[in-house]
Order: sequence, then structure tokens, then C-alpha cells
Amino acid sequence: MHMLAARLHEIGTSLKVEEVPEPALKPGGAIVRVLASHVPNFMSGIVSGKLDYYVMPLPFIPGPGAIAVVEAVADDVFGLEVGQKVFCDINMATKSNNAPPEKILIGITALTPNAGSLQQLWRDGTFAEKVCYPAECLTPLEGAADVEPTTLASLNFLTIAYGGLLRGEVRPAQTLIVNGATGCMGASAVLVSLAMGVAKVVAVARNQETLDTLVQLDPKRVTSVALAGNAEDAEKVKAASGGADVLLDCLGAVKDADPVLACINALSPGGTAVFIGGVQAEIPLPYFRIMIQELTIRGAFMYPRQVPKDLLRMISTGTLNLNAIKTHVFPLDKVNDAVSKAATLRGLEYSIVVPNSNSF
Repeated sequence: MHMLAARLHEIGTSLKVEEVPEPALKPGGAIVRVLASHVPNFMSGIVSGKLDYYVMPLPFIPGPGAIAVVEAVADDVFGLEVGQKVFCDINMATKSNNAPPEKILIGITALTPNAGSLQQLWRDGTFAEKVCYPAECLTPLEGAADVEPTTLASLNFLTIAYGGLLRGEVRPAQTLIVNGATGCMGASAVLVSLAMGVAKVVAVARNQETLDTLVQLDPKRVTSVALAGNAEDAEKVKAASGGADVLLDCLGAVKDADPVLACINALSPGGTAVFIGGVQAEIPLPYFRIMIQELTIRGAFMYPRQVPKDLLRMISTGTLNLNAIKTHVFPLDKVNDAVSKAATLRGLEYSIVVPNSNSF
């Protein structure tokens, strides 16, 4: 049996949609039929080689996370049933009592030096009609199963944003600064934080037009600061927040540390800064202020295993409203158009590939 998949044959070339053998079921896994796969804005950098990610020996099928339907389950897998709709989580790590974990992002890259074997075991991503996926990375949709799969595919970023918010120990009634708020990750953080009950979100970025769309999510709780790239930025963020409890820094691959420092300086005593972005500059942290005001600086990468289930419960109960999400949907044979489109998107806009467009 064969299926269609988009494969990368050579870095710097386009993805090629072609017939390949259907995946074989392996221990610890399940065969899933992909309904909707998220195309992140950095996928073009992986394909072009601009992002120096360690990808599988070519050719391989990329694709980071998806909404899918279970078609077969290995004998050693429990808690999954054929016909269930699931979220495919890209975040995987080995488990050992005597060695640090090896980590991969399925369909994207290896994260640790010796993760090649793990990556080879789960080598294919979700730009395909079907994929064999590790069962531990599949979360049944349950009460959210009726939500449009193309919309639910946004979980690929929502989960990471929520993981960062959990790392900052964000609580209801707090004030949160989201730096880099107009990027897809930052906008996701604004949306999720509102669902978590924060009293105030200060969305910080340069693009006022996109910031305005975030304010409209909840004008009573969301305010914005458009950075001008000058000495006044720090005071504007501080004035808008009135002293923030948490900073979630989602800023992308920029080489300027000033926006991050402007937001750190707006933290109240005892506040926490969480870095989940891709800033390329060294951050000259204010040692004396961090000590005197007992600030906490944390890094966050991906999220705990329970996060997809948490978000799906929030979606099913209406706590997390996805109505503001806009999707640009492409069939599998237009995957390269989807990759190009994703690179242009900001805010709550997502590029989505549907390998099985007749399945829902």
C-alpha cells in the first residue's frame, strides 16, 4: 500500500509530494491518518537550510504536529482506540534512570547530541496522509473532537505558549507582559493567558496593526505598547503595566537585547521573566536590581506532557476560545505554498496542510 507524502530530498530545494509506502506499525506506536498539520513560520528556514537544524538523513517527511485519527494501535499500547481523534505532539524524550534524556521534535530536529537513534525510530512528520506516531505523544481530543481540525492544529503553538506560562507560574488576577506579542507564539500566549484568567496583559511589539487585533480579544484586559526602538520604550512598558508579575518573552531571532531589557525593567519586585523566544543577542541582565528586587529569570522549552490535555479541556468547556484564530488551508500538493505563506504570518494566523482533505 502506498500513500502521498511531502519529502525533503535536499536542503535548499522545495518539498516534493510523491507516493511512498504506508508506514508500518511499530511497538509503542499507532498509525494515524492526518487531518490537519500545522506549518510553523520557521519551516521555510528548515527547508532552505537558513536554520541550521539537524534533520534526518534525506529524504525525510517533515511536519510538526497535527490533528489525526487513529487507524491502528500496537499491542503494547493502551488507552488509545481505533477511530479516536488525537493531537500529535512533537515533543519527545527518552526515559532513563541512569542517563540524561535524549530529546527530539518529531518531524523537525534532534535536540541533544545523541538523539540520532531516537530520531531514526520516529523519523517521519505529519506532512503525509498517514504516519506511525509514538503513542505517548498522542492525546485524545475527547470533548474537543467536534472542533474543526484545521483550527485545532493551532495547538502546536498554543501548547508551547502555555508551557511558558506554567513555567512562569502565572496565576489569575496577575499582570503579564508578552514581549514579541505579534508573532504567532506571542499572540498564542496572549490568547491562552486570557483563558487562564490573568487580570491584565500588556502586549509588546512593533507592529501596531497586529497589536490592535490582540487588544480586541478583550479590550478590558489587553493593552498594547508599540516599541519605537528608542530610550522611551522602557518607560512606556513600565507605565502600561503598572508593574508586572510575569514577563513571557516570545521575541524571535533578533539581535537587539533592548526590548527584552525594557520589559524586565517593568517587572515588580518578586517578578519572573520567562524566555521562550529565539533572541540572538546576549542579555546584559541588571545584577543589582535582580538581587535587590528578588527577580527570577527562567528559560522554558516546550511543555510538560499534560499540557495538550489541559488545553483540550479548556477548549471543550469554552474557557479557551479559538474563534479569533484564522487559518490558511492548503491541500498536500500545495505544501510549498503553505510553507511560503507561513513565513509571512503574524498574530493568530496559521498555515495548515490537510493531507486527507476528504476525511472530515
